[in-house]
Amino acid sequence: MPRDRDTRSAASAGFEWGTRVTSIGLEFAVPAALGHGLDRWLGTGPWFAVAGALLGMAVGMLHVFRLPAEIARDAERRRARDGTDRDEG
Repeated sequence: MPRDRDTRSAASAGFEWGTRVTSIGLEFAVPAALGHGLDRWLGTGPWFAVAGALLGMAVGMLHVFRLPAEIARDAERRRARDGTDRDEG
């Protein structure tokens, strides 16, 4: 019977989730911040900030939608590495 249990420490799993959440948050925020900086530097209206916010939203949501597949791939790699996908009967 294969084990689906994660054998990593809680700190390791927590750091992995922390980096995932941080990267998604930065994907949302950085393009808008860069657009705001461009608007201030060029003296334009909020157009670059709005475009950056829309771009960040698109990239961030794409990452959020791909996250379940990424998690499944990571779990499959862990199972293959640990040898838990072979028949133990």
